[in-house]
Amino acid sequence: MDNQVQIKTNCNSDANNAWNQLQNFSIPHKYIPFLQNTMILNNKSNGIGTSRRVFTKYTYTDETVIEWDEGSGYTIKLHRNNQQPFPFTSATFTYKIIPIDKHSCELIGTFKYNLPFGIIGRIVNQLLLSIIIRYNIRRVIMGMKSYYEE
Repeated sequence: MDNQVQIKTNCNSDANNAWNQLQNFSIPHKYIPFLQNTMILNNKSNGIGTSRRVFTKYTYTDETVIEWDEGSGYTIKLHRNNQQPFPFTSATFTYKIIPIDKHSCELIGTFKYNLPFGIIGRIVNQLLLSIIIRYNIRRVIMGMKSYYEE
């Protein structure tokens, strides 16, 4: 993947508690402010191959786990049915939890993506898209922090 945005923050929750929340694949709408609902798309509740659909006010995105690191995080592929969500040619998001001490952890969100249109796509990314993506990834991680610290 050519482009990457990563946001990190410390969380006043132990890593096990944070993991117990993160591995619940059915609740991202509780901590991601722009999500309205979540629907599990298959019979798996966690692990590689687990798939969910997350809904915003106007649209949805499907997310399928492609990497699972028990106790510390996972990577999801973003798609809509069998296609990539516009404007991406590929997109993944990695959630990571790193213990700091017995009462806190670091939350890391990494969005990796490719865009079409060659040089035009790179210019649009630099001038606008990467700023919007960084803002939204920050909202995800800060929402997780707030939810996990409750």
